[in-house]
Amino acid sequence: MVDHKTGSSHFSGISGAYDGVEAVTEFDATYTMPFLNGSDELTVDNHLAFKLGLELSPVTIAPVASVTFSPIAFLEFAIGGTIGTGWPLTDDIQGLAKLDESKPKYKNLTPFANWYFYTWASGYFMFDLAAIWEGDWHHVVTTATYKAGYQKMTGTKSTVWGWRNSYGFANGWVYEQEYFLGYQMPLKVSMAGIGATLWGNYQSSDYGKFSGNYDGDFMTIDIWPMVEIKISKKDLLYVLTDFRARRSFREKYDDDAHEPFMTKTGREWLFYSIAAQWKHTF
Repeated sequence: MVDHKTGSSHFSGISGAYDGVEAVTEFDATYTMPFLNGSDELTVDNHLAFKLGLELSPVTIAPVASVTFSPIAFLEFAIGGTIGTGWPLTDDIQGLAKLDESKPKYKNLTPFANWYFYTWASGYFMFDLAAIWEGDWHHVVTTATYKAGYQKMTGTKSTVWGWRNSYGFANGWVYEQEYFLGYQMPLKVSMAGIGATLWGNYQSSDYGKFSGNYDGDFMTIDIWPMVEIKISKKDLLYVLTDFRARRSFREKYDDDAHEPFMTKTGREWLFYSIAAQWKHTF
């Protein structure tokens, strides 16, 4: 756990053991078919992939669908979307919530009457050094993804809302950039690398009267060292640590509900989380 510190841009040290646990499970099925195949190495594997999935957490449920097109070996384009709903477990663990500005407090929204909606399009680039320098130990992998989308919480006029126990979101066009540099090895630890994710709203005005002081188009940055462990042919374990850059404020921090009323003065870097993801292929 890292407490907020006031002032301009700075680094913050760990101030407690932990601040919570997040658990999300995804079940999905993918159907892949050849599409516009060529005879050369760059186009022989061209394909369309249709994916249907379901994301479950203790407080949310969200079906997910996407279509991916690969026109050339190192490039993919995709479109997709999700619509989900949620419920509270406690006053502090909420699936869907809106900011009640009069309190201020995040108020629970009604499950299956209110919905989180997100649709997106993305481009993905990948390069593997082994493609031009063959060898089991030559897999230096780089990837870059840019995703643009639109998010909305239905059934509420509140400017600011929360989804899956995370807060400070607003309806509008959003983006996500992700970059990764890794080294793939023929070992149990099959990959190690470092990635960066940058995300936020395109327009500060999405936050209405909060847009100025709160800096509505602030870019959040996550930097995450990662290792991939090959448990079996069908099982992979990913372990990563996340260092995040969030808003730093002029005022003493109270809680998530007071945050939009505060004045952003810089960027606060912190150790945010340790995460593990297990992937099983049937």
